[in-house]
Amino acid sequence: MAPSQERSCYVLELSVQPGGSRWAELHAYPRLDHIRACLDVFLENGGGTSAYHAIGYGATLGIWTVQRGDVVNFVDLYDFIQVRHRDKPPVSLADDKALRALVYARRLEFYAEEGEEVDAEEIPDADDWDDYDLTTYEEMTLELDWSAVTARLAPLEPPLLAPGERTMARYDPGKKKPRYMYAQSRSVRFGSYEVENGERLEPPFEIEMPEPDDDDDDDFDED
Repeated sequence: MAPSQERSCYVLELSVQPGGSRWAELHAYPRLDHIRACLDVFLENGGGTSAYHAIGYGATLGIWTVQRGDVVNFVDLYDFIQVRHRDKPPVSLADDKALRALVYARRLEFYAEEGEEVDAEEIPDADDWDDYDLTTYEEMTLELDWSAVTARLAPLEPPLLAPGERTMARYDPGKKKPRYMYAQSRSVRFGSYEVENGERLEPPFEIEMPEPDDDDDDDFDED
């Protein structure tokens, strides 16, 4: 396994903690256009899975800034994503109550088609679920205010993370209960990975990656 070094990069995290959907992607690159390209794949909401993870599971969606091996910032993307559903006004992804009301309203339409009687005033809690909701998630579109996100991301300090390298991802012990990157990673590798199974993901852009070493199958260290 390549040793961790003190490098700078941005890390896009898209994850659900174990016990939920068990989905976790980390995309570590020094270029914001690469981060945006990976994020655009999520925003496509293929099959409704992105909206499902965000609304149904409260997935972590954010960008970390790592400066020379130190985690210095986290931007929560919920504040910058708008959800559109059919002809309804857009709703902030951070407005959980409004989104659940939207999902439930669409559910009532399905119930009406089946002749079922329900309480139209009820708004289900976060654990409530119906198979009809999958169709609602698939109908949604996700829109990102990227300029507002980049305004909160500082330029990286050299040396920058490069293909084949791994950087430390140290947290400031003086900060009270800091939010942790998935699995409380202490290091992160250049590239895109599905952390739950250690699978390397093909990014939506051309980039030359070295072949991994035979013993380099443990991609993330934990505390």
